Amino acid sequence: MTLDDIHQWDNHSLRLLYKDFYKALVAFAIQITADRHISEDIVQEVFFNTWKKKNTFQTVGALKAYLFNSVRNEGINHLRQKQVRSDHLQSIRSEYKEMFLSSDKEEKLYKEEVYRQLFLAIDQLPPKQREIFLQLMKGKKNVEIAQSMGVSINTVKAQKQHGIKALRDKLSPESFVLLLLMLR
Repeated sequence: MTLDDIHQWDNHSLRLLYKDFYKALVAFAIQITADRHISEDIVQEVFFNTWKKKNTFQTVGALKAYLFNSVRNEGINHLRQKQVRSDHLQSIRSEYKEMFLSSDKEEKLYKEEVYRQLFLAIDQLPPKQREIFLQLMKGKKNVEIAQSMGVSINTVKAQKQHGIKALRDKLSPESFVLLLLMLR
C-alpha cells in the first residue's frame, strides 16, 4: 500500500484501507465499546468519513494515527451517547413507572391502546422507515437490517433517526416511551 494509492480515494483505496487496517481497528474499538457490532459500525463510519473528507497524509504512520484516533473518538462518543440515552430512558421510566407496574384489567387495556397507537404511527411511516422499525422491534441489529434490505448501515441509521423524529410528533408520550424501550 502506498499513500498515492490511498490518496486516489476510490474503491481501490477503500479496499486497501480495509485490508490493512480493518481488523486492527475493530479490535481496538472493541476494547472501548465491548461490542463487536458497534465496533464494526464505528470503523465503517471512520472509513466513510475519511473517504468523504479525502484527507492527504504525509506518511503511512500519520494515516494510521488518524484512523486510530478517529476510532477512539467515535468509541468515546458512542459511550457518552449511550450513557445519555440510558439516563434519559431511566428518567422516562421513573416518570411513567405506574404505566408499567400496574397489573389490573384497566391498565392492561391502556397498555394495549398504547401498543395500538404505536403500530398505527409506524404504519404511517414511509415504506423503508416502516420496514426498519418493524425489524428493530423484532430485535434485529442495524447490520442485520442493512443486509436484509440490501442497503448500507448508514442508510438504516439515517432512516431510523428520521423515523424517530416523525414518531415523536405523532405519538403520545406513553407510546413514544414504549417505542424507546422496545428499540433499546
